[in-house]
Amino acid sequence: MNRKYLPLLVGGLLVLAVVAGLVYVLLSARGRYQEGMSSLAMVQGKLARLTSRPVFPSAANVQTLGKQADVYQDYLGGLFDDMRQGQGAVQAITRDGFRQTIEEKYRELVREARDKNVVLPADFAFGFQRYTAGNLPAEDEMDRLVDQLRSVAALCRILYDSGVAELTAVERTVFEKDAQAAPEEEEYGRRGMRNRADAAEAPPPSIELYRDPDGLFTREHYALSFRAAVPAVWSVLNRFAKGTPFAVVTKVEIANEARPAVAAPKTEEAATAGGARPVAATAAGWQSPGLRADESAKKEPEILPRELRVVAGQELPAVRLELDLYRFAEAAAAQGEENP
Repeated sequence: MNRKYLPLLVGGLLVLAVVAGLVYVLLSARGRYQEGMSSLAMVQGKLARLTSRPVFPSAANVQTLGKQADVYQDYLGGLFDDMRQGQGAVQAITRDGFRQTIEEKYRELVREARDKNVVLPADFAFGFQRYTAGNLPAEDEMDRLVDQLRSVAALCRILYDSGVAELTAVERTVFEKDAQAAPEEEEYGRRGMRNRADAAEAPPPSIELYRDPDGLFTREHYALSFRAAVPAVWSVLNRFAKGTPFAVVTKVEIANEARPAVAAPKTEEAATAGGARPVAATAAGWQSPGLRADESAKKEPEILPRELRVVAGQELPAVRLELDLYRFAEAAAAQGEENP
């Protein structure tokens, strides 16, 4: 081959290689383009099918959801009915009606206590001393007082039916404005400053009626003090656990005021505590400490008097029971609060 044609041959081969590369790139780009166009066409077809369908939700879904909503609505109504058992209906009352109502409830509670053999203190007013004496509440405080009166009556009947022996006190939230204690005059000096500091550290409990933010219920606090045997105390707690009316026991205090005040007899070790214990001598001489320990271990424990061995069953303990009583709103009103 002639040397003068060698550069031309090399250049032609380079051109062919470049053209082959360009053809390969072009074919690859064309394949990707066709693949992208097919994917685009498929997506556009899916979009067209979705946009041409009837508007969601369908009638079948609406009907199914309606049935489920009815089921849940019936369940909610039944739940509210169960929660409201034993709480009674709210009724508007006048001042004269309040006087008659409190007199009737007072006579009923005293008569039922006598029928159930429950002892009541003299001139016991079930926490409404101001109103059994003839005072009348303000108009804006009437509804809550009537609700407290009916709640106290329901709680006392639970104690009567449970077999308590004596009802000693009924405490309710005294919210009336004219019944609040007037603040005492502050004393100057160190004692006055200390009393004010203690009062600031321990704020008084709130007397406002607790209302659920969703408007489902209100909550009132009560405390009952009574004397009863242990089975009657268990009966009271079981009765409140049934939830009619719906109450949550928050605190129970049981004190045995009739427990025996007999001191335990002093043992020989206690009598000689604090001093040197004398060691008895035998024919063999003084006993070793190991022998004395063995003999004391073999000695039987001293039997306590019966008054110290009997711990329950012969007395009526004093019980103080605190609870929160709930009043649930009507179902329609509660639903209106939830879905305004």
